[in-house]
Amino acid sequence: MEADWWPCRNGLDDKADSIDIYITNPAAYKAASNGLLQSETLIAGGTKKLAWWKHRYPIASYLVCLAVSNYSVFNSSVQLGSINLPMQTYCYPEDLASFQAGTYNVLNALQLYHNNFGDYPFIKEKYGHVQFGWGGGMEHQTSTFVTSIDENLISHELAHQWFGDKITCGSWEDIWLNEGFATFLASFWHENKYPYTIPGSRISEVNYITSQTGGSVWVDDTSSVGRIFDNRLSYYKGSHVLYMLRFKLGDSAFFRGLRRYQKDPKVIYGFAKTPDLQRNLEEESGQNLTTFFNNWFKGQGYPTYRVEWTQIGSSNVQIKMNQATSHPSVNFFALPVALKFKNATQEKTIVVDNTSNGELFIRNIGFIADTVLIDTECWLITKNNVSVKVPDASPPNSIQIFPNPIRDRFYITLRNLAASAASVNLYNAAGQLVYSTNVTLVNGSEYVEVPTQQLATGEYTLQIRAGNDIRFIKKLLK
Repeated sequence: MEADWWPCRNGLDDKADSIDIYITNPAAYKAASNGLLQSETLIAGGTKKLAWWKHRYPIASYLVCLAVSNYSVFNSSVQLGSINLPMQTYCYPEDLASFQAGTYNVLNALQLYHNNFGDYPFIKEKYGHVQFGWGGGMEHQTSTFVTSIDENLISHELAHQWFGDKITCGSWEDIWLNEGFATFLASFWHENKYPYTIPGSRISEVNYITSQTGGSVWVDDTSSVGRIFDNRLSYYKGSHVLYMLRFKLGDSAFFRGLRRYQKDPKVIYGFAKTPDLQRNLEEESGQNLTTFFNNWFKGQGYPTYRVEWTQIGSSNVQIKMNQATSHPSVNFFALPVALKFKNATQEKTIVVDNTSNGELFIRNIGFIADTVLIDTECWLITKNNVSVKVPDASPPNSIQIFPNPIRDRFYITLRNLAASAASVNLYNAAGQLVYSTNVTLVNGSEYVEVPTQQLATGEYTLQIRAGNDIRFIKKLLK
């Protein structure tokens, strides 16, 4: 606790508007802290040194830092728009070569995050690394403490400058706004540098998240440090909730929403809770995300999909989306689901916006498929999904027309006809033929789209013939 070693208001409700830190240490050592070094002055007859660090951004008490050791110090910089940002590293002399060799990764990550999530939050000062001897890292504002220059570690801790430092979670219940985001940004960095690793890393993370059937991103016991910093829930499930939002909203709206969140006057350089993020994503995307956040922030578990599909003719498929959930807190997860249809030479991925259990879709895929794969890019938190090709259960010689009345087009489903071909003819009220087509049936079925944009308002007669015995007549209105 910060209050154990310096007098401060220690909580997630107040930030100091700035800090000055003065550190006295043996002259042989160097002292590192937040912000910019203003001076180093020898005192006590040259046996000691007084360092003055100055930071002029709002800062939460737990992000204030200082470290003293026999550091080697080197400087780098990175161009962020029109600003050349200093990067300063304090590392142990024995690790100087590795830090010098690896610092280019954090410089590249600074550019990636700056371009996608908004300006580096402390752009008038610096970013820095300070090596320390504990495990992992700590995202002190402008002065991240790290044990090594490991790529995953430095990309995660850098992400906190945006998500955790500039905007800090306003409650331990919402720690995912710090840790889920940092995990997501580290994955975003990794996927940009090593795109070939995307499937494997996402599958591994989702398997970890779904290794237990319950658990919410929302922290239900803030008295437990272990629950607050639960790796599976606060870090990885939180991260994949962001993956799902990115998939649901699309890249453009998702990244615009996060940049809006970073500029939101209600939270900028302050504190945020999950509804603040939701509000900004909704305002940018135009989508209502209440159900999504109820399910994925407060709710527990994940869905399992059973996709039943039937080929209809030469180009279309009927899809039935069935879902079971792993935890009773959520009856149904409404999500877009990517389905990849394949045969030996062709494939096409479509996305169905599944909003209810047992929901039916008809989609044109353009070929006859033999396989369906579910969420191949692993955007969603799911487990044990299966797809099953089912025979057409329609009655023999089933013909359906919709909609009626018609507007600019209507659709015909021909199912289980005892014929190999059919003719479709549309007549106006005067008996004139205004549309005609011949249809080859695949296993007695086909899905036909009839354009009617050019037809006048009025009554029409649709006639369908298939083989010698099937004749269908239907009145249509436009």
